[in-house]
Amino acid sequence: MNKLDLFIRRITDYLQIIAAIWLVFVALTIAAEVAFRNFGLFLGADQIVQNSVPAIVFLQVPFAIVAGTMLRTTILFGFVKKRFRMSLNFLSYVIGFALFLGIAVGGWSDMIRGWEIKEYQGIGAVEFPVYIIRTVIVFSSLIVTLIYVNLASRALLGTDNTPLAQDPNEQVEPHL
Repeated sequence: MNKLDLFIRRITDYLQIIAAIWLVFVALTIAAEVAFRNFGLFLGADQIVQNSVPAIVFLQVPFAIVAGTMLRTTILFGFVKKRFRMSLNFLSYVIGFALFLGIAVGGWSDMIRGWEIKEYQGIGAVEFPVYIIRTVIVFSSLIVTLIYVNLASRALLGTDNTPLAQDPNEQVEPHL
């Protein structure tokens, strides 16, 4: 395992841990809102949940890509040669790279503006900091672009051994 693979593995593990902790916080928020709804003691759970879901998803995407658990159809992989599989993988990695680079670049100015004005959503009891969510989305998208560059280079070199990117009949050790 080279240094880039190790870095990617560590960062995706940390992001997954942050997502899990955040998800527990959201679950506790929902439970508190339901438990105290009739007493009017807890307000704003909808803003918290509404803004947390995209952040949690984007924190988990890098891990899902590295683990090879993104949605993928492997029906054809058993019928084509390894070179064609690597070409399909390379194409999918380039498309993924372009998509997440677009998300990062497209969200960059909104993220910066959000930090400048300390953008919040909600009125009254709970105001949720949206600029943090924008930062999570941009940061995670940049990490994903790095992952896709690494995977695309492996596909070009013929060393891509990402799970589910192979012939389903072959047993391959994952690279990360």
